[in-house]
Parts: sequence; structure tokens; C-alpha cells
Amino acid sequence: MKAVCELNPSKNEVTYLPEDTELSFLPMEAIGERGELDLSRTRPIGEVSNGYSYFADGDVVFAKVTPCFENGKGALIQGLIGGRGFGTTEVTVLRPKQASDAHFLRWLTVSRIFRDPATGEMQGAGGLKRVPESFVASFKVPWPPSAERNSIATFLDRETAKIDALVAEQERLIALLKEKRQAVISHAVTKGLNPHAPMKGSGIEWLGQIPAHWDVKRLRHVASLNPSKSEIADWEPETEVSFLPMEAIGEDGGLSLERTRPIADVLTGYTYFHEGDVTVAKITPCFENGKGAVMQQLVQGVGFGTTELIVVRPHQDFMSSAYLDWIFRSQPFRALGEGSMYGAGGQKRVPDDFVRNFAIGFPPRHEQTEIIAYLDRLARRFDQLAGEAQSAILLLQERRAALISAAVTGKIDVRGVTSQSNVISIDYVRPASNLPTLRAVVGAYAIRELGPMGRMAVMKAGYLAEGHAGFGDLNGRYERYAAGPYDSSLIEAMQNGAWESYGILTNEPRDEGKPVTYNVPKDYQPPFNALSALVGEDRARRFLALLSLLKGIGRDGVEAVATLYAVWNDLLAASKTADSDTICNGVLNDWHPEKTKKFKRADLDHWLAWMHRNNFVPDGTAPSTHHQGDLFA
Repeated sequence: MKAVCELNPSKNEVTYLPEDTELSFLPMEAIGERGELDLSRTRPIGEVSNGYSYFADGDVVFAKVTPCFENGKGALIQGLIGGRGFGTTEVTVLRPKQASDAHFLRWLTVSRIFRDPATGEMQGAGGLKRVPESFVASFKVPWPPSAERNSIATFLDRETAKIDALVAEQERLIALLKEKRQAVISHAVTKGLNPHAPMKGSGIEWLGQIPAHWDVKRLRHVASLNPSKSEIADWEPETEVSFLPMEAIGEDGGLSLERTRPIADVLTGYTYFHEGDVTVAKITPCFENGKGAVMQQLVQGVGFGTTELIVVRPHQDFMSSAYLDWIFRSQPFRALGEGSMYGAGGQKRVPDDFVRNFAIGFPPRHEQTEIIAYLDRLARRFDQLAGEAQSAILLLQERRAALISAAVTGKIDVRGVTSQSNVISIDYVRPASNLPTLRAVVGAYAIRELGPMGRMAVMKAGYLAEGHAGFGDLNGRYERYAAGPYDSSLIEAMQNGAWESYGILTNEPRDEGKPVTYNVPKDYQPPFNALSALVGEDRARRFLALLSLLKGIGRDGVEAVATLYAVWNDLLAASKTADSDTICNGVLNDWHPEKTKKFKRADLDHWLAWMHRNNFVPDGTAPSTHHQGDLFA
């Protein structure tokens, strides 16, 4: 390595600068695991010239201390104030002897061929093991010709960006699932499951209306807090019981029960709880992260643990432990609890009195059981989807690491990298089985853009995606319904896929005649990288342009355009005349009786002209719509 770069360049380069000169400052947390840099911090050079690492634009840094090294922290330094900076001493700085080699050198330090042996050479004990500078200096690096180094760096910049975008989509999905999970819990424990239940005012501003048969109570009236250890005063001191430090209590209600202690060791200085008690962490960030659980399967039915718990024992004749745990997981409880915290910084805590005086509506015991079953079922589904997304992330990260190592060692020929034959397809690096289906992605896009117009507009986006944008893998089987081309199995798959992959909920009306509505998670961004991976970037962009056009013409315009397109296409496919008269007559006379009630010939002429202006013209290859379906309002 020392033959191709300088290690830890000298600070003498900046000794001429006045001590009040502001330079960029990078603590370890400002250096990401994917090469990101947070350049928001600055320090005067007089404060950092001693005791910190020095680097400049064009240098490559990597964290040398565990676990930051193993986690991949490092970056190509760019964008520093004045081109110079200081930061954590726990990085090794490499300055390539040829500036053009910086990108290749960065990828080399990320690769397994460097990181695996470096991990084996780390020195020190426990959490302070470091990669020695002597190892880095003597490490033998693969060093292809200059042009090939540049090609490899360019190739990896592009291909890893694709993988990283897919990882980011999965991370957004996990965040959306978490948000949706929280919303479902909160609605169930504040409003119940019956949307038609008579409501009444709760008398609590944040809670608003609740089902009329629910009772508003403070927790102190239906539960006891922090039960007394006197309950086990006569137990033998040697009796082994469960022991739960904070790390043994999960954010999802899970418990790690392998630890036990004799009562004599924990009777003082620890929190006591019993089988069926409900615990909630009171200290930040454990409270905000959701740590807490129903205490179950305790040794001897008893346990002790961290003092940073509030223990609540519900009156079982009024409320079950599982129902109370769902209340504790609801967004209102968490948000109000955060607002009540006292203390400073990392030592802020939720006071016991907040929990004691927390008021909410309570359903009858039998209804609590129904809500518990509903939330248990949905939580398992949310967790399954989040687990699948996390598995996809792990596989993508594994493929990314393999790709980098293969490229820097010459196992992939990237010379002439702009030639498509030499570019690894995204299919190589994405776990196809873990990506959403095309129907799910199209559904997510269509609902986000056209969902406010109703289900039939979403359906028409599916038909036109297949017919006009060339998404043949949608495999629709379209019938001539009153509102346009319709495939019940396709729209169901689009809606279900949008829910399962992106947390977009379809609200089916209970009353006939009311429209379907959709709940799109806040700040949801459509999955363009997944779409382009499934159909290619050109067709993906054609679909986006299609949606943009449809969004601007309203519900009736979408219906008219989709129906005209279908009739026009069917005529071309049958090698029949497809002039304006034939197409409009096909809509008004051959499609469905409802069409003549909604459109006049002048309306159709208007939309045909719009289609010509926007090159929205079929070629006869779209799916046929020869069958007439039922009347569809």
C-alpha cells in the first residue's frame, strides 16, 4: 500500500494558516458506512491542530477501530472547507500518489480482500482493537493499469449506487411498515374495530370521540404500579428467579429469559415484577424505542431487573395484560410520555405519575379480546414483511460486497465499461425473490398518483401500463366494464401488493355505492429503482410520463382516454378501420350501455385530439377487451 499512497500525511501542510481559520471537522459519527460525509461541523484550526487526524480533499479515510472498521465506516474526502479538515484520531488517512487513483483506492479499502485480513491483524483488547498502520503500509494491493483502475472505479460507482438505491427502498419500506403498524395499534385502542359504532365525547382533548359503550378511566383506577417485593418476603433467599437487564427486554415485546439470579442477590437495588405484569422502560431512548413487555414464562413466576422499568399490574377482571401492553405501544401513549419526561440529555425519564394518571377509553373485556386478536394477527404480518425486507437488505449488502471484491481483483472485466455487454445487470445484484412484484410496484405508483380519483382510475393506470408502457408481465385479462377496461384479479393484486410491499391501505366501503379510498403513508416516495429493475429504465420513465398525463385530466378524462385507447387498439389488432368515427362508435355503441349516459360524441372527439397531441396512440399490441363485463358503478 505504501508504494501507491502516503499514510497519514503531515499536518505541516496547514501550519501557515492563522489559528482562527475555520476548517471542516469530522468526528466518527460524521463518517458513514457507505461513504457518506456530514460536513456540517467546523472548528478553528487552533483547536484541532493537536490531538486530531488531518486530511484533505482527495484523501481516503477508513475507521481503524472496532466496530467502526468492521461496519465499513470510511469515505473519499471531498467538499471540505478550504479543501482541508481534521477529525477523529480513529481513522487511517491514505493519500494516493496519483490524485486520479482516489476512487479506486476507496473501493480497494472497502473490499473484502483488504478488510478480511485487516480484521485478522487487529491489535488490542475488547472494543478498542485497531488495524495497525504497519499492516496497512505493507498490505499488497492489486494494482491494474491506470485506465483499468479508472474503469473499475467508474463501474463500482454506478453499480453500487443501484444496489444502494434498492437498499434504501427496503429501508423506507421498513420505516413505512413501522409507521403503519403504529397507526393501526393506535386506532384500535382508541376507536375500536367497528367503524359504525355510536360515538361519544371522551372529555380528553387528544382522544376526541370514543365508542359510546367504552368507559374513560385513569390507569390508577384499573391497575397497580410497582408492586411490593413483600409478596415474596417468605421465599427462600437461594430461590432462583428470572433476571432481566434492559438488553433482555425487546422493542417488540420480546424477552430474553436465559438469565437467573438467587433472590438474595437481587432483592435490593432491582425492580420486582410478577408473571402477567406489564413493564415499560422509562428512560430515554429506551422509552421512545418501545422497550417493554408482558412478563411471561418467568422462573418461579417472578423476576427482577433494571430499575429503569415501570411495572404495571392490571386488574384482570377489568383489563388483560395483553391489552394494556398494546395501549403502551400506541402512538398517543408514547408521544404524551415523551412530553412528560424530566431530566437532561440521556438521563430523561418518564415519571411514574404520568403512567398512573394516563387516561384512555376502555372497551368491555370481550371486546378487548377481539382487539388483541386483531392486533396480534396484523403485528405478525407487519413483522413478517419487515423481516422479508431486512433479509433483502442483507442479501443486497452481500451482493454489493462480492461485486466490489470481484471488480478490484479483476474477476469482472470492466474495460469498456460503457458497453452494455460489460455491465453487470441489476438482476445480478438484486434478490429477485425479495423485490416487490411488478403488480405491487405499479399498484403503489397508480394509487399514489390516481388513487384520489378512485379504484377505477387506478385500474385504468394498470391497463395503460401494460398496453402503452409495455408492462407485459402484468398479464391482465380485461373486460369491458361500464367505467372502462377492468380486470378484478389484477386490481386486487395491485392493491394487495401495494399494501404488503409499501403499507398502502385500501379502504373497502361497507355501504354499497360508496367509493374505495386509499391511505398512503406520509412522505411515501414511489419505488423507482425497483420499477426500473423490473422493467428497465426506459419503460419505467414512459410509465411515469403516462401517469403524469393522466393525473392532469381528471377522473372522466382518464375513463375516456382508457376506453378510447382500448377500442382503438382492438380495432387495430383485428386489422379493422380505426378512424375517429369507428373509434367513437365503438365506445358509444359497442362498449357498454352506460357509456352513452356519460359521454357525448363531442367529448370523445376532444379526448381523441388530446391523445394525438400527446402521442397516446395504440399500435394494436395492447391486451384485448372483447368481453363485456357487468355493470360497474
